[in-house]
Amino acid sequence: MILAWAAVLFVFVAPYPTTAWLLKHSPFPVSKWLSLILAAGLGIGALTWLMLLEGMLGIPFEVWSILLPYILILLPGTLLWWRTHTPNPLTPVEPAPKRLAFLGRLVVIVVSAAVLFNALYWPFYKDDAVGIYADQAHFMYSTRGLIPLDLTFYSYYQAYPMLVQLSYTYTYLVSGWEDPYLAKAIPTLLSLACLGAVFYLGKTLYDEKAGWLAVLLLALTPLFGRWASSGYADLPMAFYYTLAALFAWRAWKSNATIDALISGASIGLGAWTKNAILPAVGFWLAFILFGLVCKRISLKAVVIACIASAVVAAPWYLRNLIEAHLLMPATAWTDQAAPNLANILVFITHPENFGFIGWLILISIVFSLVQVVRHWRSADREILLLTFTLPYFTFWWILASYDRRFILYFLPILVVLAAGYGIKLWQRIPRLYHRSLGWLLIIITLGMTVYIASISIDFKNEILHNPLMNDAAKHAIVSTKPAEP
Repeated sequence: MILAWAAVLFVFVAPYPTTAWLLKHSPFPVSKWLSLILAAGLGIGALTWLMLLEGMLGIPFEVWSILLPYILILLPGTLLWWRTHTPNPLTPVEPAPKRLAFLGRLVVIVVSAAVLFNALYWPFYKDDAVGIYADQAHFMYSTRGLIPLDLTFYSYYQAYPMLVQLSYTYTYLVSGWEDPYLAKAIPTLLSLACLGAVFYLGKTLYDEKAGWLAVLLLALTPLFGRWASSGYADLPMAFYYTLAALFAWRAWKSNATIDALISGASIGLGAWTKNAILPAVGFWLAFILFGLVCKRISLKAVVIACIASAVVAAPWYLRNLIEAHLLMPATAWTDQAAPNLANILVFITHPENFGFIGWLILISIVFSLVQVVRHWRSADREILLLTFTLPYFTFWWILASYDRRFILYFLPILVVLAAGYGIKLWQRIPRLYHRSLGWLLIIITLGMTVYIASISIDFKNEILHNPLMNDAAKHAIVSTKPAEP
């Protein structure tokens, strides 16, 4: 058991020297935490991508056949980092208010603990986690290979990208059995990594205050708490999408090829996680090309970004095209979409999903659109955030508004926009009211933290009744009772 957990944690942290070395080649200050967040995303992405290639080549899945090439591809970056490693000089930054930073850390710890507890305590029970992700992982663990793309043999879902399913398969291999608790840890950690990604996106676009506020807004959004431990691919995909936006902005500001490379690899990993990101690949490319037109991103950087995204994502989709003659499976129930006024205003018409944060998101969208129309030359931050979110929202509204869960794909980027404008709104409030209003917001935040932690844990009554129940008892509960709202 301990070795299995160590094998999973190794995948998350082993790329750290490589990512730290890569980020040194960007003009932005190097952050150990950003290097670690990036390592987690690239680690799981590289591991499952290698498993895809091995499956396509007919190499049976075994622990040694997966970890050995994984270590080999990380070895050059590790050696380069070791040879050039020097302590990073401290970069002076405008400090965030201590109260805001403390509150942000507290909320992250409490919400993350609740989410992780729910993921590690209960086996799979959400519909798609059981019927698609875990089912496909079971098949690949049993056969030690990829699912054949014979649509008459299985279902359209076998054409889904496989990052989450192969990560489950890896945990089964290192555990020696189909351990749902260890398997759920991987997408849950990637979901929680969204909090780190939005911090750095907010900090890089605005300042550290906006970074912490973005973290608070995402952590306190009910939709996030309910789905972070589900074992679904939605938030892991959103994590990669947020990284793509972060490094696209860094490329816009610095024209550094390394930032363009990481942005391209991130959007490619998003496509390797869930094919619902494919329209957003176009939005990402539109911003990159806009940077080329505005002479902010060089042609070389654009080409490198596109090659990186293609190298990561193309193998899976080419396999789909060649073997199944499709790019995306017809699994969206577009006939059930409801493109009406209530869904345009979804952020305020469904407070059970977005709470009071939905109002701030809606206000920030309106103000940012006004800013782009009136001062587009100085609205590059708004252009980035709106390009990555507003067209995506339109796709959701027209084609997939039957399920608000899909808003998770771009919610992390939206809360960064809300954080930026939230700080602007705060600055317009007379300083006379800052103290009293600040304490009121702290009380609301603490209350919301308790609420989000509560809804992040399902079957609470059963846990209180028998906290030390065995695996069979847990399966009996999740198979007979619906999850709590």
